[in-house]
Amino acid sequence: MLGVTALAATYGRVLRRRLPAWIDSGRATARTAVFLVKVLPMLPSRPMDWLTGRPLIERVTYPTRTGTADGDLYRPAGTKPRPGIVVCLGVVPFGVDHPQVARLGEALARSGFAALLSWSPAMRDERLDPDDAENLALAYDWLVRQPGIDAARSGLLGTCVGGAFALMAGSTPLIRERVAFLAAFAPYASMRTFVRDVASASRVRNGAREPWAVDPLTRTVFTRTLTAELEPTERDTLRDAPSGGAAAPPDPATLSEAGRAALDLLRASDLETATSAIEALPAPMRARLDALSPATTIALARAPLIVIAHDLDDHVIPVSESRQLMEALAGHPGAHYTEFRFFHHATPRRLALLPLARELARFFAYVQPIFRQAATR
Repeated sequence: MLGVTALAATYGRVLRRRLPAWIDSGRATARTAVFLVKVLPMLPSRPMDWLTGRPLIERVTYPTRTGTADGDLYRPAGTKPRPGIVVCLGVVPFGVDHPQVARLGEALARSGFAALLSWSPAMRDERLDPDDAENLALAYDWLVRQPGIDAARSGLLGTCVGGAFALMAGSTPLIRERVAFLAAFAPYASMRTFVRDVASASRVRNGAREPWAVDPLTRTVFTRTLTAELEPTERDTLRDAPSGGAAAPPDPATLSEAGRAALDLLRASDLETATSAIEALPAPMRARLDALSPATTIALARAPLIVIAHDLDDHVIPVSESRQLMEALAGHPGAHYTEFRFFHHATPRRLALLPLARELARFFAYVQPIFRQAATR
């Protein structure tokens, strides 16, 4: 009898010790499923609307380096403390009012997050600004200080160039000790290697360099970012100029040193020329490229979980950029990486049933650690 009592007591202690972890794991799995069903447009999501509460959506104002900015905050109903997530979608070609943007905010809220969708004026102008890393960090600092936000379970999420900025923001001194997770989908690692690939219209694939039909949006962001710090007339001249030696290019004699260097890079037509043009940029321009590169700061990140994913056929940012980031994170025990053949950049595409099931399983495995980290009490 005593043996049975002792055995029961032992099992009771084990159950009490492990039950919270089992509950958290089950909660994370359920919330991951809710998120997937709500965020992927090819899946039937109406049943989840019956099982989860309608999110509260409010327009909020948060601080930036130059004043304040407006964002949309999607949060679950009720007063229970929720993990927060700051979302940076990068350069959104279809506009911030596109239904897919609202779909993402609602999916995060229905799966338990208070999600702040932040918008960068620079990215709306189709260019990248180093200050946006700190602006994202300021947005995160503001969010986790709000009532009803559990700062210990909060993090950042970014897609495309927004993923690169989420990683940079999570590495800043302001918040890096207070971030539970960082998630990036299709980010770039280094502006030097990214610019080299864009300028040369080539990329590394399967260990070899191949021609790359650069997406028009990628080319536009490259051009506008490279010329952003030039004098306005010179900047506009270079942005309007044809590339690759087409008719009526700007006269280099009329340009500043920085303008001539930018023109050389814009007109590069092969890898060697592009590489030489990058190295010939004035020191401030090269420093600006480095300030836009998460590979230079990712070692400073302290988030216990960092998840990165990329589609193998991404036409906007080459998959080699995410692989480069994972090389920089080789010593981080919480770094996870997933590759897909499912997304047209960050937008899911339709597949046959069996390939779709395989890719959905991969997507679930990519996202689930985020929800597990946010569910841990």
